[in-house]
Amino acid sequence: MEALLNSIMEVPLDESGLVSRTVSASLQELGHVDAEGVLMFCRKYVIHHRRLPLVQRTALLKAMAQLVRENIDDVGRGAAKKLITLASIEMTKTKDVSDEHQEVASQLLLSVGHWFTKEAFDELLSMFQPKMSPFFFVVLALANLCKEHVHFVVPLLKPVLHTVLMMLPTVTDEKTKWVFCFALGIFSESILAYLFDIEEAPDPTVKKNLFFQEFSEAYDILFNVWLPFNERNVSTAVIETLGQITHLIPFDKLENELPRLIPAILSMYQETASDFCVTQGLYGVLHTAVERNSEELLLQVDSLLINLHNQICIVVEQSADPYSQKQQKEILCCFKLLTPSFTFQIVDFLLLKLESTNNQIRLGTLMVLDHLINMVPLYVANQKNQILASMKLLVLANDNRVKGKLGQVIYTMARHNYLHLEGGKDMVEFVIRQCSLPPAENENPLEHPFSITDDVITDCDLRRWCEELMKLLTALPIENVLWPFLFEFIIPVRCTNALATVCNSLVALAMKKLEAGLTESFLNYKENPNIPGPHALLTQLLTMASSLHEGKSRCASAVVLLQVLGTDIHPAAPQAWEKEFPTLLDYLQENSKKSMLQSQWEEKLINVLFQTLELIMDEDWLSQLVKELINYLHSHYNFPQEKGFVYKCLGAVLQMIQSEEVVKRNLQEMLQTVRHNEALEKDGLAIGIGYCAVTHLDMVLNLLKEFAKLNIFKKTASYFQIIKDQEDIEIIKVKSTLISCYGHIISCSPKDLTPSRIDNEIVENVLNHYNIKILGMKIEVRDLTLKLSLIKTVTQLALTSQPDKMPSYNFRRKGELLGYMQELIKAEPIEVLLTPVRKYAINACTALLKLQPQFGESKQLVQTCLSSVFNLPRLESDAVDEHPNLSLADRQALFNETVTSLLDFLKQLLLCDLSPAGLHSAFTNLETWIQCKKDYAREMAIETTLQLLVFYLEHIGTKEKVQSHNLGVLIGHMVLRCTDPSRVVREMAIECLYILLYIQIRFEGLPVDQKDTEVEHLKAIKDGLHQGNCQPMFQVCTDVGKVLSKCMPREQLLSLLFTLFLGLTDSQSNGSFAASIVTNVLVTKRGAGLTDAPMVIKALHKELKSISQPHIIRMGVRSISNLAAQHVPLILPCLLWYPVPFDDHIRDVWRSLLKTNLVAVHSIKYLLDNLKLLYESSKESLFSDETNSEPHQPQAVICALHQMICNQDSNAVVEILYSQIFSTVLIHLSSSVQARLPQDFFRIQADKTSSDLPQKPCHSTACHYSIEILQALLGEGTGAVTDMTEKGGWDLIKQAEVHHEGVTLLASTMAKVAASHLINIIELLTPVLSNIHECQRITATAYFGELLNHLVVCELTLTDTLVGSLLRCLIDDSPVVQWLAVKGLGHTGSRALHKTEKYVAKLLPAMVSIMDQNCKVNALLTIEAMTSVSKILDNLHQDYTDAILIELAMALQAFFENRQERVRAAAVGVVGNLLRFGSMQRNPVYLEYIYTALTSLLLHLNEKNEEVRRACKHVLTLAGPWLPSERMCKHLQELALENTELDYESYLEATAQLMAEELPSRVVQCIKSCTTFFKSGQTEMRENAVTFASFLMHHAPAGYPQSLGANQMCKEVLTLLSDHVQSVRIKAMAAIQRLYMY
Repeated sequence: MEALLNSIMEVPLDESGLVSRTVSASLQELGHVDAEGVLMFCRKYVIHHRRLPLVQRTALLKAMAQLVRENIDDVGRGAAKKLITLASIEMTKTKDVSDEHQEVASQLLLSVGHWFTKEAFDELLSMFQPKMSPFFFVVLALANLCKEHVHFVVPLLKPVLHTVLMMLPTVTDEKTKWVFCFALGIFSESILAYLFDIEEAPDPTVKKNLFFQEFSEAYDILFNVWLPFNERNVSTAVIETLGQITHLIPFDKLENELPRLIPAILSMYQETASDFCVTQGLYGVLHTAVERNSEELLLQVDSLLINLHNQICIVVEQSADPYSQKQQKEILCCFKLLTPSFTFQIVDFLLLKLESTNNQIRLGTLMVLDHLINMVPLYVANQKNQILASMKLLVLANDNRVKGKLGQVIYTMARHNYLHLEGGKDMVEFVIRQCSLPPAENENPLEHPFSITDDVITDCDLRRWCEELMKLLTALPIENVLWPFLFEFIIPVRCTNALATVCNSLVALAMKKLEAGLTESFLNYKENPNIPGPHALLTQLLTMASSLHEGKSRCASAVVLLQVLGTDIHPAAPQAWEKEFPTLLDYLQENSKKSMLQSQWEEKLINVLFQTLELIMDEDWLSQLVKELINYLHSHYNFPQEKGFVYKCLGAVLQMIQSEEVVKRNLQEMLQTVRHNEALEKDGLAIGIGYCAVTHLDMVLNLLKEFAKLNIFKKTASYFQIIKDQEDIEIIKVKSTLISCYGHIISCSPKDLTPSRIDNEIVENVLNHYNIKILGMKIEVRDLTLKLSLIKTVTQLALTSQPDKMPSYNFRRKGELLGYMQELIKAEPIEVLLTPVRKYAINACTALLKLQPQFGESKQLVQTCLSSVFNLPRLESDAVDEHPNLSLADRQALFNETVTSLLDFLKQLLLCDLSPAGLHSAFTNLETWIQCKKDYAREMAIETTLQLLVFYLEHIGTKEKVQSHNLGVLIGHMVLRCTDPSRVVREMAIECLYILLYIQIRFEGLPVDQKDTEVEHLKAIKDGLHQGNCQPMFQVCTDVGKVLSKCMPREQLLSLLFTLFLGLTDSQSNGSFAASIVTNVLVTKRGAGLTDAPMVIKALHKELKSISQPHIIRMGVRSISNLAAQHVPLILPCLLWYPVPFDDHIRDVWRSLLKTNLVAVHSIKYLLDNLKLLYESSKESLFSDETNSEPHQPQAVICALHQMICNQDSNAVVEILYSQIFSTVLIHLSSSVQARLPQDFFRIQADKTSSDLPQKPCHSTACHYSIEILQALLGEGTGAVTDMTEKGGWDLIKQAEVHHEGVTLLASTMAKVAASHLINIIELLTPVLSNIHECQRITATAYFGELLNHLVVCELTLTDTLVGSLLRCLIDDSPVVQWLAVKGLGHTGSRALHKTEKYVAKLLPAMVSIMDQNCKVNALLTIEAMTSVSKILDNLHQDYTDAILIELAMALQAFFENRQERVRAAAVGVVGNLLRFGSMQRNPVYLEYIYTALTSLLLHLNEKNEEVRRACKHVLTLAGPWLPSERMCKHLQELALENTELDYESYLEATAQLMAEELPSRVVQCIKSCTTFFKSGQTEMRENAVTFASFLMHHAPAGYPQSLGANQMCKEVLTLLSDHVQSVRIKAMAAIQRLYMY
């Protein structure tokens, strides 16, 4: 425990006190366990911690005091003494009185002293000794201890008082003086209390005189020494103390001191403030003086009255102050104390003060009078008449506080029988007058409780107080004063507001009389001429009973009073009233907390009046009643509601009167007294006219015509006034009144009112009054009352003319009146609803629709009504009320009523045609609003739709199947709203679907009570509508779609789908979301049964174009895909006729077909077949550049194929159809590109190669799509990089002139990445080689040729097929095809040498044939053939020795002299390849060819063409080893040295010399070979030949010069001297010089 207490003590305190309170609470809890232990610990803690902060010290002492108070029984005497000692020490640490710490210590001491009084008293007494300086809190503690323990302290008080007397002269401090005054006062009160209960006192010997001496001395010091110092606080304390101790002062001393004491006390009052302490002291002095019958008091009474009255008047102005209220009570006690001794002086003094005009003085005086009349009635009883007479002066006072106080005095006087005297009725009249004060607007007595002591009293407060006062007066036994005097206040207009109070009092008084046994008539009109007569009472009370706006209590009071006065009104009246009035009172009681319609209540009263008049049936009595009613109209001019009711009563009474003169005169009076701008008066007049017309129709109609003429003549307004403002024009108000009169005439249905009179008289007059024309021009009506009058009259006309009331009535002006109503509705502003014009006009239209004939064109009228209501903005609950004439609640109520009227109108319109067409027509009118962007408009529209559907379902009553009906459109629109952003719309849309499907079931002829399981599921779906997020909405839409897929008939499915398609572009994104999901579900579930799938897709695609939301587009595309999957043969052609390039939606559709393999395969095959047809159908290209635009169909096919294949989902189907796709697309690409070579391609130009030729790019869409398809097939779409991409193959393949190069790269790539598909691809492409389109043959040939260059072809055993196909291409008409075939055949065996020998027997002859055929016409082809031969030879083993090589070599010889350098170079190159075959050295024929070729090669070594020279050098180098001479071989191989420049003639000379030396047998043959070149077309060849021949002849063997051959050779050389080329001639001359030996 100690440790816990130590922890608590160490907690630092905060400034807010929260921690202090928590510590204190903790100590209290521990104290409940061990109070003494906790207290002792706290004491020890305080003693040991002398430097403890004062705040913490104070908090600890306060907690200890609280602990002592709660647990004093658990504290022992020893502990108590220690606590008392601690408290005394802490209490006397300082003399600073403001120290809270000392005050708390004092409280601790008193708390302990409450149980241990002696110990506490002894401790205090030890600190209160004569020679000690007095401590403030010690004196205070002594006083409080004495007050608490009177019986213990008072017997011991004598020495304490002695010490006090010794200390008083030495005190100078104000606070110490105050505490001594306080202590003396407490001591005196304690002594008096002790003496009062002396019998119970422990020491009965204590007497009052025992203390006379001490208190006399104290009085002298206080009064003579301290009071003159004029210290404000000390002086008031001294006065209060003097008032207390005067009881313990000897009488003679007091009598001597009074002349000084009372003036001194009165002088302490300030003029503008009141001091309760002074008054309390004064009361003590007066009480002692009165008690001892002091004679000196008489001399002071005047001064006392003046000062006390002044003080009470001051207090009146400070009535809200609690201190002032105490002062007020004390002053009134002083007056009450003095009254028995000085009654006349006081009453006269007060009545004199009442004559003052000062309201403050009046209030104070009335307060004192009220107190005296109430508290000392016997002493003022003799002054009743004087008091009443004086009160009359105040009944005309203007101040409400004075009036309120006067009312209080009146009630006090009434209780003491003052009002029976003369002037008493004046007091009652005063109270009634205050009850007549006008009530405030929106007055609520419960919100502002009233007290007559309030500083500010309003008229309403005063009126409520006086109403309560009348109740109190009525309850007092003063019936003779009030009855029948109160009847005089029923008729005067000035007392109108007091009627309820008067009636209640009269009823209460009457009840008293009935209880007293009075059975006769209550009223004696002769003896009481001042009270009103029976007709006036009936008029006033009946009118008062009609005023609901004044409160239902007032109505009930009037009804009860009428019931009580039944026989006093008329002997026959009770027969009706005793039956009807209780019913009316019950009606009021039942609706006491509800709002009641004034018109309904008045109608009930009029019905009672009718019953009463039927019982009376006294013409004179009725005529007198009419006079009173007319008088009421004149006297209550500014009471519109009451006047309106009186007009109704007049109509009812005039209906019963037979005299036409009386009727006419009073009708005129009614028309002349009405204020046409007051709606209540006007309506009351119209109803009264209607009542009267029941028996006086002709008179009423004629009178109305006459009145109209007179008023129109007298009150015609100016043109500009009517144009500018119609609100203040009297004539328009008159017209409004007259129109209303006609309406009520119709409504009352007089017997003489026939249909013809309605059309010709009433309707005509009504429209004439409504149409304002000036100078023949019709003016727009803007006056609200005129509009409402017309609308109500038309409504009354329609209701009266219903078929059940007028079965044969055919209202021919029905359309005209509907037109008027439509214009009125249209003229209303759509931004705000402030008038009931819309509501009443729509009600009028509803009533008119019921009349015959049927109204045909209703669409415009319906749209006008819908637009007028649904366009109104929503009324928010927190909106600021900007229209003072109509509160927000009233506007909301008006809005609700208008919507209800619109619904009734639509129901009536639906009733006119309950067929499916009628339902569809009704929905068509609402369709626009159901789709409105404004939430509140959609909510209203959907709610209206729901109620109409429920109404329709209840009324159709179909038992047989309805053949022609289609609810698909209606259901579709409801589906769109199932996911509306507004929860209200969502839930109601589901309800609408529910009702629509049951209507559908009813149309199918099923029983009314039959429930459909699927439709009932919609109720469960509603649970998912509470949340507006995506997932629950998706589930709801899916469920709705499933329900509809099972419930919708097949013939209605298309209309539902088309409606949903339109909903994809709904203004609300949620609506389009619902449409997309439900569409998808319907297509999935029911798509197979749709007979016109292409039309569905076309419609859906059309809507998708205008959609921007991706998720909606995806759902729409999915729907098309699902439908396409179910109708593939029908859908694919439809999809191909969409414009190319396809939009995103069609592309998505094509891609979506890949989801099902079966559908995907079927679709792609279909597209491939179409693609084949495109490029096989004509010899002309379908993509010719000559046309301005490319046909859509071919592009559509390739575009569709592109969308399907270039998709990540296409892998599976591509794997299945890879070969077909590739081959078809490749050939289509060829047709698109129109592959060809340039026109001059086969011309050999030394400065140009095929890669430098101009290239024409292809911009065809089909080409682009084809390439992307091929890229997808190669896997480039997945990120793979192929040779096609790296080497620019795709750019090549789409250019016509280099297309074959791109195809070659494509084939190369295919051999690497798609080898498994090559067999099927080759099989599919082989027929293309015989195609009529050259471009396609070019592509296939290029593709086949490149494949031969890859080993995979051998692995797949495709070489035979490819070689055979290419060999056939060699006979193609197209040189390009031949060229590509030759080029491709050159690849044969390039990757498998063993394969080359197999085909060499076919290939080399074929190549030779190509070379022979094209050497003159197509050099490029010849060169390519030679190149291919070289490749073939390269692929043959060097040991190959077939004779075909010799044939080839012989064939090549002819090409050495070809005109084309490249041909010659190529031929030389082939010869070089032939030299690879070393085994051919054993063949003499082949060796002979080598020697023959050697001469030609040496001669061509000096050609102009570098390529030929280089080829010859290479071949000669290779030919060296073939010669039998090493020197010759070495000589020839020197040509391989590229860095040496060849001196051709020197080289020829050296060659000739070596040949002569090493190969002398071959010299002659070489010379002969040279002669063959003398006639060469090449100049350099003739030069080289003659030069080489001369060198050979110079080094020829010895016998050669003499031979015949030499002679012939010389002749040939000589012929060159005549060559046309000079250089040749020069070379010939040089040669001749060398042949000097010949």
